[in-house]
Formats: sequence, structure tokens, C-alpha cells
Amino acid sequence: MDVRTGPVVPAPGAPPATAKRPTFGQVLAYAAGNFPAGLVLLVLETWLMRLYCPSPDEVGRSLLVSPENFGRLSIPVLIIGALADPLVGFVSDRTRSRLGRRMPYILVGTPLLALSFVLLWFPPVTHESLSNIIWLTAMLTAVHVAFTVVVNPYLALMPELWTDEGDRVRTSAWMTAFNALSQIFAFGVLGMLIANFETGADFLGLDLADGYKIGAVVCGIVTFAFLVPTLLWIRETPHAASKEVPFGLIEASVVTLRNPAFLPYIIAGSLLGAAQVLVVQTMPYLVRVVVGKGDDVAGYILTGLVVLSAALIPMAERLARRFRKRDLFLAALVTFGVVLPITTLAGRLGVPALPHVIICCAIIAPALAIGLVIPRAILADIMDFDTERTGYRREAMYNGMEGLIQKIAMAVGFWAVGELFGAFGFSAEEPWGIIFSGVAGGAMALLGAVAFWFYPLRK
Repeated sequence: MDVRTGPVVPAPGAPPATAKRPTFGQVLAYAAGNFPAGLVLLVLETWLMRLYCPSPDEVGRSLLVSPENFGRLSIPVLIIGALADPLVGFVSDRTRSRLGRRMPYILVGTPLLALSFVLLWFPPVTHESLSNIIWLTAMLTAVHVAFTVVVNPYLALMPELWTDEGDRVRTSAWMTAFNALSQIFAFGVLGMLIANFETGADFLGLDLADGYKIGAVVCGIVTFAFLVPTLLWIRETPHAASKEVPFGLIEASVVTLRNPAFLPYIIAGSLLGAAQVLVVQTMPYLVRVVVGKGDDVAGYILTGLVVLSAALIPMAERLARRFRKRDLFLAALVTFGVVLPITTLAGRLGVPALPHVIICCAIIAPALAIGLVIPRAILADIMDFDTERTGYRREAMYNGMEGLIQKIAMAVGFWAVGELFGAFGFSAEEPWGIIFSGVAGGAMALLGAVAFWFYPLRK
């Protein structure tokens, strides 16, 4: 693998004229990779804390790690994962190999990601202990680093392969469709497995102790399977002078942050991501503790939200052609900011708890559809703007800096849930930690809207 370091004369950012426009089959093969890209972190956000930190009033389950420790150890784990993002982006941007700049990392990282994800759900002991804290920290770190090695180069391919704005929105829509399928899987299928196999089962010849472990093995298999089409049928565009990025790591990071379009986008997106961590991680507890239903019902509610949002994806794509992407994303941020706090107040506003949660999810579905489709297209615009300013195609570095800041924001989200649960409770008698998680999530989304107001590209 030849990594070039010398400066070259800047060249236009568009792919060479000899590069063929990707076919619809290649669009699907590429978009399929967004299934595991969406699945892995979402499963962690939704169900991992439920495994390690069961509610105090659950019968037959023991606390494996305290919620405070769960939230606190997430900070160093996600910081390590965050630092890996710009490093992987920097190395990928400067890599030359027979397979290209991106594919070698996807090829090597995919089996490591699937394996580390599965091991995470098998803590060494069945009660609260230091061993579980060490295991959780080590395996969670491995998952986040492997995820970066795979997903950063994967996402960096999209702006290179599709240069037409309409094609980018269309490809983003297909990626969103696969992401929606991953969310249905993460919420509905995993929720069903967790609820229906509480005492475990024999699965693929393995004696697995509970539904969490069955779900983990299934997720590991599909993570590998959905990345195979990308590896088999996607080919990078020919090497060009615009791919000879001369910047060092620090300089590349600084140049990225100096892009006036990037900072408003990444601050808004990171705050929204932290807000979603708060709410998604809290939802199973909200449904079990406040609504009085099981994990399967929580999964079904979240699945319904995803299905409705997915049905609205064509609407979001049409709106993106009619209105500026900037304005649509602002509207989505404000909607999240208003509705998220109301959601965790289920049963306290004169509406029965279960219908309350369902109504809130229905209200937020259009904003979620926009939030799924628009950001990738916005980031592609930002990357093009960077190419106009620098003369180089540095997609992976942008994905790396995005991952760095978003993972730090995710760490804040995990930490906030742990501290709120520890300080205010997460049981039927003391549900205020659950309620305050929604309030904190809404505040973060509104702060994101304030930041994105300063986004300068009028597209």
C-alpha cells in the first residue's frame, strides 16, 4: 500500500471524464452497506444499557454495571473512537492501492466489526463487578474503532461516485431506505428477540443465555452480509491529481474546521445525534417503566416510527428539490427540539401513556425522514465547497472530523443518561431520570437549530 505524502498541483475535484456513471445496480450495492452502518450504533444506543443496567424493579435480572458507570466509561471509549475517525480519514485520503483509497479498509475492517460487536454482549459474570466494566470498556472500544475503519471510507465513496446533485439525493434516499430497514431490524426484530427469549435458547448450535445474545449473533451475521455487495460490486473512480492530498494530519484537520459551511453543520448534527442517543436509549425504559409494557412493545413503537418515516422518504426527496436543504434541516431540528421533551412526559398531560408516546412518534416522523435524507446531501455540498477552496477531494477527512465531533457528542448523550438515571431514578417509583432525558434531548436539538442558522450555503 503506497501512501503519498508529497504536494502536487491542485486539480479539479470532479472524477475523470473516463469514469463511468454508476449503474442502478451499483447504487443498490453501495446503499446496502448503509444497513450495518445504521444498525451497529443504533443497537448499542437502544439495547446495550438494557442488558447491563436492568431497571431495579425487573424480576430475575441483576445489575451488571451501574448506570453511572455505564455513562462514565462511555466517555473515554467514545473519545478513543472519535480520535480514530480523523486518523482513519487522513490515512484513507492519502492511500494508494490496487483496490483504491477506501475499499482496503472496508475489506479488513468488516470481519473485525462483526466479531467485536458479538463479543460485547457476552459479559464475563452475571452480577455487578469490575470484570464487567473492563469487558464493556474493551469490547465497546473495539466496536467503535472497527466501525470507524469500515464506515468512514464507506461514506467517503458517495461524493466521489455520484457528482450530480440529483444523483446524490437519490443515492442518499436509497441509503436512507436501507438505514430505515436497519432501524426496523434494530428496534422490531431485536425487541422481539429480547422479549421472547428472556431465558435463552439454542441458536445455530450455540446455547445462548438470553435474547440479547441471540440478537447480537444475528446482528453480527447481517453486518457482514450487507457489506459484501459493496465489496463485490463497487469500484472506485480512477486515481486523479485531486486525490493526491498533500496536507499533514493537523493541517488537514485545521483546513476542514476552517470551512465556514462545515462548523454549523457538524455542531447541529452532533447535537441532534446526542439528543437521539438520549431518547433512543431512554425509550425502552419509558415503555417498560412508565407505559407498563415490555421491550417488544418498545421495539414495535420504534419500528412504527421508522416505517412511517421510511414511507415519507419520497416526500423528503421531493421537498429537497423544491426547497433549500438548509431550511428543511432547520425545520427538522426545531421539530425534534419541541417534541422530544413532550414524549417522555407520557401519562402526565391528560392522555393515556401508550397513545401519548405513539402520537409523539407520529408527529416526529416527517422530521425524522428529512433528518435521514438531507444531511448526507448537505455534507456532499460541503465537500464540494472544500474542493473549490483547496483543489483536493478530501471526503474521508470530512467524514473523520464528523465522526470525531459526533462521537464526542454521543459520549455526552450516554453520560447524561447515566447521570440522570442515577440521580433521579429510572423505576416506576422514581421515573424522573427518564423524563429529564427527554427534556435534555430537546434542549440539545434546539441548540443545534441555533448553530445551523449560520450555515452559509444557500442550497
